[in-house]
Amino acid sequence: MEQTDLLAFGEALAIGLLIGAERYKARAPGEKESAGLRTFGTVALLGAVAALLGQSAITISIFVALSAFLALGYYRAPGESIGLTTELAALLTFWLGFIVKDHPILGVGTAIVAAILLATKKVLHGFVQKQISDVELHDTLKFLAVVFVIYPVLPREPIGTVEFLDLRSFWLLVIVVSTLSFSAYVLSRVLGTERGLQIGALVGGVVSTTAVTVSLAQRSKENPKLSGQCGIAAVMANSAQLPRLLILVAIVSLDLALVVALPFLAMFAAGLVGAWLLERRFRSQREASSGELPLSNPYSFWPALKFALFFVVVLLGTKAVTMIYGESGIYIASAVAGLGDVSAITLSVGGMVDHSSVSAEAAARALLLAIAANASLKEVLALMNGTREFAFWLGGGLLTILATGLVAVSMVTL
Repeated sequence: MEQTDLLAFGEALAIGLLIGAERYKARAPGEKESAGLRTFGTVALLGAVAALLGQSAITISIFVALSAFLALGYYRAPGESIGLTTELAALLTFWLGFIVKDHPILGVGTAIVAAILLATKKVLHGFVQKQISDVELHDTLKFLAVVFVIYPVLPREPIGTVEFLDLRSFWLLVIVVSTLSFSAYVLSRVLGTERGLQIGALVGGVVSTTAVTVSLAQRSKENPKLSGQCGIAAVMANSAQLPRLLILVAIVSLDLALVVALPFLAMFAAGLVGAWLLERRFRSQREASSGELPLSNPYSFWPALKFALFFVVVLLGTKAVTMIYGESGIYIASAVAGLGDVSAITLSVGGMVDHSSVSAEAAARALLLAIAANASLKEVLALMNGTREFAFWLGGGLLTILATGLVAVSMVTL
């Protein structure tokens, strides 16, 4: 027997003892004493022996016999059985012992992951039962279908003679946008937006600045004493969208990302620093300002589909206006599209820069115009849904962000 064979037997035994130790510790009081360290160690060694012999017939025979033995024990006394999870773990242990000779890293790594998965039963069950709602679970499953079922079957080539109508690329952008939103949603669940408006606003700003702005406006009307604090939180939410937009730009056009990186980061910093300085005026309201912001599950299918359709319309409109009015047409399209969704026009303009349809400098100015149009809409929504004081603080913050962006864009595009 070679040294590598001895090492494989040692690793197989270690795998069996690791999973067996976890199964032994997981036994409930009074549970039938079986399938512990010795059982799992033996199962892993059986796999190692089968691998050493290298005979497919012997390997299959051992595995079938092991499966039959486990099945017989389960069906003869299911109430006293070692549990289906334990039996499946035993079958996995056999194959891990089998592959560890030729694939030691895969075998040992899988054993560690399996042991962790088995040991976190209570945590996983508690998380699914108490932390995940039915709506969240169903919407997440729908999104997984969108990613792993719909996306792979989309055509890889552009449809017909319209070369830029690439459904696969469009859907990938939808997935990217939704994933960014979902990350913020998960963060809100982990941190808890009830810890304060500031955390909730920053997280919510990545999901939807418009939704958070309207929510804060409504809260200011319900409790006018919180108008200033809500206005500052809304400024923070609108600042949070800028790193998100920068990520989207970088995905579709690195050239444009290099141009807008300084303006976007400067606008983000201006919003946060300004909000932090003003927040000190309302520090006494911090206790009363706690509460959750309504963030919907971003993995819902219809919002993703609506974004895809809106993105196609924006792209077609931007192309058409640019063909009619030249490069200046992109400003018209950005101003109009920015009223609806800044992300869509960001991806559209970035794609045009990537295809050399417009210059990166013109695209940077167009994106600033889109952000300004979107900010104007939010100010109108603030006046309609909130107090005047809320609209005042929000408007002041948005003007500061836009002024910073105008200066920064002028510097990088001169």
